[in-house]
Amino acid sequence: MIRVFSHSIGDAAQVKAAVDGPVAVVQDAAAVATAEGGDTTCLIIAYRRWVMPEAVELLREIERTLPLVPVILVTDRDSAVARWLSNVRVSALVWFDELETQLPDEIVRARSTSGLSHLAGVIHRSDLPRLLRTGLAHSLRKAQGTPVRCAGELARAIRCSPVTLSQQFADATARATTLNRFLGGLVLLRAHQLHLSGLNWESVSRIVRFARPTLTRKSQRWPGCTLRELECMDPDQLFAAFNEKFVRPLLSGPDRETVGN
Repeated sequence: MIRVFSHSIGDAAQVKAAVDGPVAVVQDAAAVATAEGGDTTCLIIAYRRWVMPEAVELLREIERTLPLVPVILVTDRDSAVARWLSNVRVSALVWFDELETQLPDEIVRARSTSGLSHLAGVIHRSDLPRLLRTGLAHSLRKAQGTPVRCAGELARAIRCSPVTLSQQFADATARATTLNRFLGGLVLLRAHQLHLSGLNWESVSRIVRFARPTLTRKSQRWPGCTLRELECMDPDQLFAAFNEKFVRPLLSGPDRETVGN
């Protein structure tokens, strides 16, 4: 779901009209940067230039509480915008006078950088140990093609000890899960994507380098279903379950703020 917020009801309506597909307009600024609406795939924030300081504060709060959601800022064409946004993250910037021509393409781009690519960036910017950040970002990028099979393979790719990498992961998640299970989750995300593209499970198995019985066992471990049940899951639902099971413990471990709260 795409969600839109603006300080102006008229601007919110204008943005909504420029978006293809279902859109929800959020009425309350305080509700924008909360974990409610867990199906949000993109946030569009529309502010005129004379209230940009207020927009910057909202964008900072969104970055803190919803780091996995791409954010598009719609505002007036102004040379000062770059200065206003120097210390906050937005996935794309669209001018009001180019709303109808630019916003649909920017939404497609922003949503394509969500998911694994976006998560790799979040991990890279986190305060996790350097080796762990490097390894996890590598595994997330690889999961878009041929996923990493296990902690040993990941450790070889970044030239470190698998014991060190696994221990750092265990410490970061307060032992809520393991590195190998995180990597197994990535395998299933990729397998699910490949199957939805039209490949049968035998072809999927060859690409992810796990036999079908092994994929079945992994699926039964997480997300706790058969492959037949897995193939019926919505991709956004599966990715949200991955974030809840593996990413939330990782980014909200000891001494870290809880993601989405």
